[in-house]
Amino acid sequence: MVNTGKLQVGVVGVGTFGVMYVAALEHMLGVEVTWVCDLEASRCEEVARQFQVAKYSTDFHEVCNDPEVDAVVVVTPESTHRPSTVAALEAGKHVIVEKPLATTDEDAKAMIDAWQHSGKLLMTAHLLRFDYRYAQLKQRLEEIAPVRSLYANRNFDRRLFRDFISRTHTFIENSIHDIDLLLWYVDSPVRRVHGFCRSTRPEYPNPDINWGILEFENGVLGVLQSSWMYPEQKPENIQWNAGIQVMGDRGVLEVANDRGGVPGAYGILRDRARGPNRLGQSPWRTARRVRRHAAPLCCLHVGRSGIRRHLTPGSL
Repeated sequence: MVNTGKLQVGVVGVGTFGVMYVAALEHMLGVEVTWVCDLEASRCEEVARQFQVAKYSTDFHEVCNDPEVDAVVVVTPESTHRPSTVAALEAGKHVIVEKPLATTDEDAKAMIDAWQHSGKLLMTAHLLRFDYRYAQLKQRLEEIAPVRSLYANRNFDRRLFRDFISRTHTFIENSIHDIDLLLWYVDSPVRRVHGFCRSTRPEYPNPDINWGILEFENGVLGVLQSSWMYPEQKPENIQWNAGIQVMGDRGVLEVANDRGGVPGAYGILRDRARGPNRLGQSPWRTARRVRRHAAPLCCLHVGRSGIRRHLTPGSL
């Protein structure tokens, strides 16, 4: 195969999210997906044909050992990230791993050790850092500083928990988005954590109601809340709620995905000097778009549901 001068990428795992990575990467200038890999041979062949990817395999070692591959994106189930990640790093490839990095300390340490010995890049795909709304909030923290308290929430459909999420604990699989944001915003080590979990459906291995409290060394408190209690709904009508609120001495910054509560409602950026500005589209379309552009190799430009800014008197 002739090297085109583009960054050549192999995607390991082409389930629902893996296909989104392939689609996102295919739309990036200077990037070419040259391999797709999955344990299911028919799936591999189907995705390779759909996106005109030159090579496909059921063995990730073939991807990792191809000297023309520059980077590998790992999008396999959460508990299986270690083997392909370590193999790719040992083969001299840069690696992006879909969050969470791992589901056990042992796997995470092995992957980090392989990275430290490789001289390559290892990145967990915390995609919200590339979402316009959350990035803008980060840039505006000085307006409300000092930050004192943060609250992040994620509440979704029971069907999603049944079909996808229940295999991995929510704090690791879903709330890891918010843990990463809290660490990014607070920029301080965590001193102590407390967790509270409840299960309304004991037939599943993990709880569907989860609350966590993070106490940072600089005194800031962060609260995480995630539940899977929304009634089952058709995908086109799904109602969900997720966001983050950051409270400081001079005001509050908030990203909210569900203002209006139903598809078709708009998020609003509130700025005292300019009034409301419409930013985009319905919560469900936002979710689909963020997922479609989920590869952190590209700059997500889609923060659509808005940041609200509430100012205390005299803060400007």
